Amino acid sequence: MSLLAQTTWWLPPDFSEHGWQIDRLINWLHYFMAVLFVGWGVFLAYCMTRFTWKRVSMAHYTPVKAKASKVIEVAVIIFEVILLVVFSMPVLAKYKNEPPTPADNPFEVHVVAQQFAWNIHYPGPDGIFGKRDIKFVKDATNPIGLDRDGDPNAKDDIVSNNQMPLPAGRHIIVKVTSKDVIHSFNIPMLRVKQDAVPGIEIPVWFKVKEGTTSDAIREQMARTVVVPAAGESTTAYELWCRNNLTFDEVKGADGQVVLKKGAEPGKDHLEALRAAGVKELRVGPRDPVEIHCTQLCGLTHYKMRGQVLIQSQADFDKWYEEKAKGTGDFIED
Repeated sequence: MSLLAQTTWWLPPDFSEHGWQIDRLINWLHYFMAVLFVGWGVFLAYCMTRFTWKRVSMAHYTPVKAKASKVIEVAVIIFEVILLVVFSMPVLAKYKNEPPTPADNPFEVHVVAQQFAWNIHYPGPDGIFGKRDIKFVKDATNPIGLDRDGDPNAKDDIVSNNQMPLPAGRHIIVKVTSKDVIHSFNIPMLRVKQDAVPGIEIPVWFKVKEGTTSDAIREQMARTVVVPAAGESTTAYELWCRNNLTFDEVKGADGQVVLKKGAEPGKDHLEALRAAGVKELRVGPRDPVEIHCTQLCGLTHYKMRGQVLIQSQADFDKWYEEKAKGTGDFIED
């Protein structure tokens, strides 16, 4: 489990407007499975002690007639129907039948998965996606095969590798596909998950809660850690790197900056922190909202991670304008 895991029962924090419905269903399923687990455990223990060879000397070949088991079976069936009809089906029906309309002013972005990266495709200022063709694919400069020369709508398109800036408080439509094998586009903190299938472009939509930003999420997930002793240097360094942590600005007793905000921690930083008399550090995840691939897609499947940068609409517009002024080449942040 990550060092910065939220103190919830079993789910990561949710920053989407629809996620609470999914969480409610998952919670009810866990409660139901817990009851079944305890019930079957008690029944198993009873059978193991009651029906031993010392207590039961002869086998009975007639069916056992018991009302309790039938009542329990009917109760389980009724509860499963409730889970399906009352919780699951309404959520799915509302989601599939009520996509964002043009009146909602949704922002559309395309995601093209590949081994082992996420290619994020934004339309240019014209709002029109350029055409893609497999014959134009070049992994280094044109991974999604945009027809930059033949299609005028593709000239101003923005392509980002593993970086997905999005505005908060606005409907987002993501059209997901893959150019090699089946992947699974998953953003746990936004309760978004959709398989990426070659040859099929599948839409998924969501809305980040108003006022949410990656900086605010990072601050919410920040923790205070103790600066390790000299003998623990390597362990601490590996822990920080493995959890992809970033630091607030740290000053020593003399007021001098020992560690700049956002600095990548190294072993040399530990010595400087100890020398400056720093005992504790405020740390947070460098990329709090991540894109995961949840479909085993190859040898380095575990490395297929991207980052969602949630911004205010104003900050997103500023980023969008700056990227749109580029040459149209492949952008890798």
